[in-house]
Amino acid sequence: MKRLLGKSGPLGVFFEFPMLLKLGLICTCAEMAWATLLIVMEFYFKDELLRNESSQFIASKVAFAFLAFAGAETLFKYPMGALADKYGARRFVILALSICCVTPFLMWGLGSYFKGQWWPFIPLRAVDGFAAAALWPAMSALMSRAVPREAKAAAMSVFNAAYMVGLAIGPMTGLYLGHRFGSNLFVFPFCAGLMAIGLFLALKKIPRTIREPAMHGEDLKEERALLRGRPMLVKMMGLYALSQVGVGILAPTIPIYIGTQFGLQQADLPRLIALPALLVVLIAVPLGRLPDTLGRARCVWISYILAALGMVCIALTSNYPTTTNLLSFQVGLFGFGMLAMIVSYILGTPAWLGLTSLQVDDKKQAQALSLMQTAQGVGVVFAFALVASAGHLMTTVAKVRARIPVPHLSHGRFSMQNAPLVDKTLDVLPLHIWFWVAAGVFVACLIGTLLFVRETEHQETIADAAAEMPLEIKGI
Repeated sequence: MKRLLGKSGPLGVFFEFPMLLKLGLICTCAEMAWATLLIVMEFYFKDELLRNESSQFIASKVAFAFLAFAGAETLFKYPMGALADKYGARRFVILALSICCVTPFLMWGLGSYFKGQWWPFIPLRAVDGFAAAALWPAMSALMSRAVPREAKAAAMSVFNAAYMVGLAIGPMTGLYLGHRFGSNLFVFPFCAGLMAIGLFLALKKIPRTIREPAMHGEDLKEERALLRGRPMLVKMMGLYALSQVGVGILAPTIPIYIGTQFGLQQADLPRLIALPALLVVLIAVPLGRLPDTLGRARCVWISYILAALGMVCIALTSNYPTTTNLLSFQVGLFGFGMLAMIVSYILGTPAWLGLTSLQVDDKKQAQALSLMQTAQGVGVVFAFALVASAGHLMTTVAKVRARIPVPHLSHGRFSMQNAPLVDKTLDVLPLHIWFWVAAGVFVACLIGTLLFVRETEHQETIADAAAEMPLEIKGI
């Protein structure tokens, strides 16, 4: 236990900086709730609302719901980050968690009232997106300010680890509860309870801060001033946005693909992802601290190599016939690809955010991180919009014979020949086309990072140059 929690141990960051543990627990509760809501809503659409539709059609409607969340988050993230710097991050954490204690109950109520309709979820997902825009820049700034400059990557690794733990445990729990309850709609109040726990911790554990008038507001001129003289930061924003296109493509497509390709249903997933989720919990913090020793830029390069390799492995499984044998080669190939993607995320994200925070002074960190997260949101929004358009561009409507129950056929009055014609959506292009698109995106990001991303200089050594150099992107 001493080796585990000691200063040199993998969890020693909590011994050195106890505040990170409190902030990490709040992040974990919030991400558990949002991750649970995300995956449960996708299965609710797939298995209950749109169960007889084609894969591309279902993915397009799921992507539309995700787009409402990501679009609102992207739109408000930078202003919320700037306001958090000005008025205090604690206020925005409490505001965000308070909102998200209410919206899951509204989704449950409206989903129960408007049965068979998917549109009532869209505006509520947009409200959740606004709350996320208020929460994450404030939380990342609180974590970054809780440690000295040389430990920024460690703080970002805790932030990322909390995110990954919530992402690993939340969906598994939500899918199990949805299966036990008989409908995923009843899992939404559970998500509200998780947010309530996070709100309680925030009220009790985050100290009140005094407003500092010297901090910036949401003046867009300050955004240009922040980027001026920092060409690598501008390039990083572009590359981060591009990488999130690849990530965003996967969210509405992977759960549908594993159902059609491997026959996996909601009841199967909790026991199958339990071991990978435990692995994520164990390696998230130790692996996230590697950038402090191995080098942040080098970790970013490695992460994109893993992402490209993992995505190619996932895409290659589409060349094999469908199977329900979980010991088959294609299932193993898919699992290896997903593992490479997870390790890529755990290793690369704290390195990327650490590089971002080191390029600005402490009072501008929330602004810089919110800019980077805005770039993330732009990429995700573009990806969701792309997949949402598949409902019109990659599907067609065909006339098919309606299914007639067997007892009716036995009466002799009905037959399949005289069954009524109904409209049914059919895929023009298979769902796995998106995986090859994502693989190409990650390869492009790898090339970009090798060309443009380097270990950053200490902020004090570049402060004077930043005040004089114009805003530019060299080499593109």
